Amino acid sequence: MSLDRSGFLFLPLGGVGKIGMNVTLYHVHGKWIIVDLGAGFADGDIMPGIDMIVADVSFIRERREDLLGIVLTHAHEDHIGAIPHLWEDLRCPVYATKFTALFLQSKLAQFSMDVPIVTIDPDVPLELGPFTLEFVSMTHSIPEMHAIAVRTDLGSVLHTGDWKLDSNPVIGSVSDTEKLKRLGDDGLLAVISDSTNIFTEGSSGSEGSLYENILSIVQNSDQRVAISLFASNIARIYTLGKIAKSSGRHVAVLGRSLFRAISAAKDCGYLDDSVEFVDVRDAAGLPKDKVLYLCTGCQGEPLAATARLASKSHPFAIMESGDTVIFSSKIIPGNEKRIFRVFNNFVRMGVEVITEFTERVHVSGHPSREEVRTLYSLTRPKMCLPVHGEYMHMYEHKKLAEACGIERCIIAAPGDVIDLVRGEKVDTVESGVLGIDGDFLRHPSGDVLNARRKMRDAGVVVVTLLLNKEHKLIRKPMVIAPGALGSSADRSILMEISRRIEEGIATRRPSNIRGFIRNLVFGFFKDVLKGKPLVEVQLEYVW
Repeated sequence: MSLDRSGFLFLPLGGVGKIGMNVTLYHVHGKWIIVDLGAGFADGDIMPGIDMIVADVSFIRERREDLLGIVLTHAHEDHIGAIPHLWEDLRCPVYATKFTALFLQSKLAQFSMDVPIVTIDPDVPLELGPFTLEFVSMTHSIPEMHAIAVRTDLGSVLHTGDWKLDSNPVIGSVSDTEKLKRLGDDGLLAVISDSTNIFTEGSSGSEGSLYENILSIVQNSDQRVAISLFASNIARIYTLGKIAKSSGRHVAVLGRSLFRAISAAKDCGYLDDSVEFVDVRDAAGLPKDKVLYLCTGCQGEPLAATARLASKSHPFAIMESGDTVIFSSKIIPGNEKRIFRVFNNFVRMGVEVITEFTERVHVSGHPSREEVRTLYSLTRPKMCLPVHGEYMHMYEHKKLAEACGIERCIIAAPGDVIDLVRGEKVDTVESGVLGIDGDFLRHPSGDVLNARRKMRDAGVVVVTLLLNKEHKLIRKPMVIAPGALGSSADRSILMEISRRIEEGIATRRPSNIRGFIRNLVFGFFKDVLKGKPLVEVQLEYVW
C-alpha cells in the first residue's frame, strides 16, 4: 500500500464481518498500535479439524519495527486468544490492566512463552509514541473491561471494545458515562463500537437479575446440575458460586480454563473464599443433589467439558437421566450445528436442557439498541465504524447510528484502511485467517487443509509400489482407499485398479511414475466411479 505516513488510520484485521477474532490497528505519523489480538471460531466446513482461527498479521509483521505495542481492552478469548500464536511474529510489549495481565500470563504459561506484559493503571493515560491512550471503565461480563480513547494531534477516536450499561453488574465497574460525555464534549472523529446485539430492542438486562431465576432451577432439582458457560465470564461465575452456596451444593469445576479464570479473579479480589471451587475428582463421591458442575464448552467445542459430558466420555464426571444442564450463554453465529448436537445428546440421555430460549438464564455482556443510542447521545462523534459483528449486524448498526444523527458511517471489511480524519476508505491491505492446528497455523487454501477437504468429501486412495533399480515392479501394487471404497465389498474394484497400474507401467514405461499413477488412478475414479478422491502414490525402491 502507498501509506500516508502522517495519516490517522484505522485498519481492522479481524472483528468485522464475523463475530470474534478482534484485531484492530491504528496508525499515525508512521507508528502503529494494535488494540486486541483475539481468536475466533473456525468454520469446520472450510477448515476441517480446526476449531479456532487467528488473523493473518503479515501486514503488520512486515512493519513491526514501527509497532509500539499491543493494548488489550479485556481478557476474553476473542480479544487475547491469538497472542500465544502470533506474538513471535510481532515481538512487541503487551499492555493490560492487572486482571487481564494475570489472566494472559496464566494462558501463556501453557506455551512456555516469555512475553513482555506491562501492567497499566487505567486511571493514568498511556503514552505510546504519537498516541495517548485514555481508558474508560465499561461494564462487561469480565472485570476491568476498558474502552480506549485513542488521542493524536490529528484528532481522537473512541474504541469501545465490548460493553453494556448495567447498574448492577455484580463484578467490576459500571460504565463511566461521565467520562464518555467528556470525550464527546472534547470532540471525537469516530466511535468504533460493538454491534453484537444491534437487533435487540431495549436494554441488555442486568447480570444481577439472573440470581433468583437460576437459583430456583437449581433448588428444584434433586439431582446433578451442570452449568455451561464461557470460562472467562467472571460475573457469571460469581453469581453461580452464590447460588451453589445458597442451595447447599459444592461447585465442581470442569475445564482448565475455568480454573485459570477463577485463580486470576481471586488474585485480583473479584472472587473470595466464601465459595469453595473444587476439582471434579474431589466431587465424585458427593450425593447427586450436592453437586453443581461448572463446565467449559458452551459453544459445543467437541473436546471441552460440556460435549464430553454429553457424549459420556468425560473421565471424572457423568450426567444421567433426571439431571439438568443449563446453558448460561448465547449461541455465537456459526456454532449452531455443534451446539445443537450437544443439546440432542443430552436429551437422548434423559437430561433436561435449559437455555436462554426457555428460561432467563443468560444476559448478554453486549449493548442492545437503547444502550447504543445512549452511547451516541453521550459521545456525538462525526463518524461511526461498526465492529464486533457479522455484516448484517454492522449494517443494522450503521442504520441506527444514522438515525441518531451521526454524519458518516463506514462498514469496513478485514484489511480496509480508513482515514479517520477524511472519513473515507483509502486502501486495502492483505488480510485473512489462519487455523490453529496444534503447534501449527494452517492457511485455509494450503496443502494440509486442501487435502483434508478432499479426504472428507471423496476419500483417499493410497497406492504403494515396490520397484527395482530399473523401475520395474517387484510385486503387485498395493492399493487402499479409505473413505473412497469399502475394504471388502469393493475388493474387485481395487484389483482392477491394481491391474491397470501394472499394465500401465509395463507398457508405457513412464519417466514420471508418481505423476503417471496419480493421473491414472484419479482418471479411473472420475470416469468409472464418478468420484474425485485424493490420490497419494508411495514409491519404495529395492536396489
